[in-house]
Amino acid sequence: MNKRKDTQMKESVYNFILDGKSGNKIYYNSRTGSLAEVCPQQDKMFMEFIKYGTEIKDKNFMEQLKYCGYLIEDGFNEKNDIHINLLSSRYETSVLSLTITPTMACNFRCVYCFESGHYGQGKMGSEVEEEICKFAEQESGHIEKLAVTWYGGEPLLAMDVIESLTGKLKSICKKSNTEYTASIVTNGYLLDNVMCDRLLECNVEDVQITLDGDCDTHNKRRPLADGKPSFGRIMDNLEKIHGKIDISIRINVDEGNKYKVQDVVNELKARNIYNDVFCYLGLVTPSNGQCNNIACMSAEKYSGFNLQFMLDNKIPLKPLYPRPTGNYCGADYILGYVIDADGYVYKCWSDVGIQERRISSIFDLTGKDGNFSDGITDTQSQNVIDGYMLFNPVEDENCSICKYLPLCMGGCPHNRLEGNQMCEQYRYNIDGFLTAYVERIIVAGKGGENI
Repeated sequence: MNKRKDTQMKESVYNFILDGKSGNKIYYNSRTGSLAEVCPQQDKMFMEFIKYGTEIKDKNFMEQLKYCGYLIEDGFNEKNDIHINLLSSRYETSVLSLTITPTMACNFRCVYCFESGHYGQGKMGSEVEEEICKFAEQESGHIEKLAVTWYGGEPLLAMDVIESLTGKLKSICKKSNTEYTASIVTNGYLLDNVMCDRLLECNVEDVQITLDGDCDTHNKRRPLADGKPSFGRIMDNLEKIHGKIDISIRINVDEGNKYKVQDVVNELKARNIYNDVFCYLGLVTPSNGQCNNIACMSAEKYSGFNLQFMLDNKIPLKPLYPRPTGNYCGADYILGYVIDADGYVYKCWSDVGIQERRISSIFDLTGKDGNFSDGITDTQSQNVIDGYMLFNPVEDENCSICKYLPLCMGGCPHNRLEGNQMCEQYRYNIDGFLTAYVERIIVAGKGGENI
């Protein structure tokens, strides 16, 4: 038996080797995100290399195994590499990410809303606007991009604030040659043609709208504040604006409405909207103690349900490909801030309106004379920030030994702090997802579906 000459290589801990439908093997590495279809002869060479040290004589194949991360040097520490990637992503400072809540007022009363009890009626005042702009100007000297997400409440109830603040922020970005991008999360009830045009003028590039099933199901779960239905108005708006702006339709799913989510797609197709929007399922989870009368679905069950939904509706799999990540979201990113209508600052948008989760005020961030923290102690601020920023999944008892670690880095920081930590869906169905993804690629390569 020919022994390998290169004795300094070993198999990656983060390899997944699956059986493909074509008789080939599917190789995937969660640390590098590499995906490959490997023929039986090559798979045999790789297995004999791993088990017996047999030299891989196909030099090109050997180089590809190294390049994709399936083989690594003996002395290479993959966990340290993952940790460095986390730190570089978490403390990278080229993008200032601001989630801005121009009002906490909302025209809906969704049964599972995590902001229940924190609604308000006021809108952001000019003084808070000016301090946000001052903060953006302070940061503009070293950032390359300002990314704004409009949030609420229902942000379209304060469209005048969005327009006013957008003009000021764009002016700052223009002076500093900084890229400006914006998106919005809205219930869609006010998003008619005129409102859509106003958003486009504000450089809002994409919109997320939530639907919860067929007309009856949605109206029971997402009624107006006065109890009246909302579904028909949202659909009428979508008929008018689809194709004008990028729209994502989040279809919330739990045990109570799982048989109704397909009705959303059917309705969109019936109205000729479906091809101009991107639909995806959002798992309803208990947050801030709010999940009234909702039976949440387990992450494991959601994984299979979601994949089948995507396959049934020919939804592109590429946007949800299991890519390795650094930090999880804006909550554990050093320049990620959430600012409410009163100017209070948080790390996570799920914390908006909760006093004990505030970390500062926009006035304090800009160094304005006077104390505007209103009871936010240094200890409170530090504890909240520490909870989001200092968690190290590489050293966590459970995460550190998990092959899915590079894909989620410990999962949603807010869920973890709430004691509701759950693993990402890939953990429960990565073989099914990757097999389906490879099949889509093969079909596309043969002139079929374009992914």
